[in-house]
Amino acid sequence: MSKKILIVDDEEEILAFMSRFLKRLDIDAVVAVSGEEALEKYKQEPFDCVFLDVHLTGISGVEVLRKIKEKNPNEKVIIITGSISSDNREKLLAMGALDYLQKPIDLADFKEKILKYL
Repeated sequence: MSKKILIVDDEEEILAFMSRFLKRLDIDAVVAVSGEEALEKYKQEPFDCVFLDVHLTGISGVEVLRKIKEKNPNEKVIIITGSISSDNREKLLAMGALDYLQKPIDLADFKEKILKYL
């Protein structure tokens, strides 16, 4: 059975890059370009992991994380960010995020997190 990951980012080139990489690993990628779209897709089907950008237009990544954790406290969520302060990192980890992935995305780091959390 193939694994399925939800990727949420408002930068379409990031979504395409991550999706292509996951396809090479035989992992299904479902993408969302907004927090609203992410929450709608999250309601419709289960995921093995969520990669979630913090800075989204509309509903923020922090709010999406909160809503995902309300629905499923055990959901594996990895934050994607271009910059994160130690205070914000601690806040997101306290909210239930497992880890974070720094932009620009390093393929080795991305793959390491996939293998670690799937």
